Amino acid sequence: MEFANRMNGIDSSPIRKAFELARSIQNPINLSIGQPHFPCPPNIIEAMNKAAIEGKTSYTLTAGIPELKTAMAEKYRTQNHIKYAHEDRILVTAGISSALFLLFNALVNEGDECLVISPYFLMYPAMLKFYGGKVVPLSEDFTPNDLEALKNRKFKLIIYSNPSNPTGKVLSKEQLRALANLAENTGAYLISDEIYELFDYDGKFFSIGSEYEKTITLTGFSKTYNMTGLRLATILAEAGVIKALTTLQQYTVVCAPSITQWAGIEALKTDMTTYIQDYKEKRDFVYESLKDHYPIQRSGGAFYSFFQVPCDDEEFIKRAVKKDLILVPGFIFCDSKNFVRLSFATEWETLRRGMKALQELSKET
Repeated sequence: MEFANRMNGIDSSPIRKAFELARSIQNPINLSIGQPHFPCPPNIIEAMNKAAIEGKTSYTLTAGIPELKTAMAEKYRTQNHIKYAHEDRILVTAGISSALFLLFNALVNEGDECLVISPYFLMYPAMLKFYGGKVVPLSEDFTPNDLEALKNRKFKLIIYSNPSNPTGKVLSKEQLRALANLAENTGAYLISDEIYELFDYDGKFFSIGSEYEKTITLTGFSKTYNMTGLRLATILAEAGVIKALTTLQQYTVVCAPSITQWAGIEALKTDMTTYIQDYKEKRDFVYESLKDHYPIQRSGGAFYSFFQVPCDDEEFIKRAVKKDLILVPGFIFCDSKNFVRLSFATEWETLRRGMKALQELSKET
């Protein structure tokens, strides 16, 4: 069977492989999963059920139901301080993955250079290469001065997740402003993936779209409300970009799931403070448990820790499996092969078992 050439660079995600591995262990310590461990809040489920019972199961407008777009515009204005947010600048789609699919299809040509903040969400380089883009990585620890050497480059887009998957880093205002300046000077599209924005443990998260109007801001419901399987996200961008993406969505995704859109309206009304506080405590517990055993930084957001291990990451993963511990190798997020990603989105008992196993592993390698 012969596939298109673009399929040659695509492989099964090691994260999915970790899911399968966890199934083969009787009582796994699964710290690989990139989704919340808590159930989707019941009021959100009730809103979705109500929409289904009322027969709201047909196609929606391609760009999303007006009620959700209005709620999202208000959210962007009041929470992200993006004053220009308006319904005609918003596209509702089926998750951040769908948003990336639309954006990369619409924007990236063969040979385009794309600046990607590293470590990165593994889908960025995989999909960019699929469309022929050339990935130029930039360490997330960059300073504004580091961008001086790039100001004469011609980038098609600049993309990052903030807070970061996999490191949990929250980019500073100075870093974000520097990226916006670089985008303006090089003509690049600035794509700010803010799916983890509520998981901001130290109050440092900042939407650069509040200052740089050309920003393409991605917001997802999956991580915040555990709606990962319900597939819902929005794109906020200039009206011309949204028009192009909406046209493309007509011929691909068609529309986001109808009843999920109604659930999204309810989600925006839901107070997630207690959930976020639980993860903040787990963030601190992971750091305090591992700081004397591995080179590690305290995560600023999301629900991940990304730390260095004393051997090749895949070898470390194999040793961890012998202790029933499932982690994700770092090589899928960056060029280095001596890091692993840990998710603390789990029950306390599992997390405590995981920290004990990692402490033991540090003495064996």
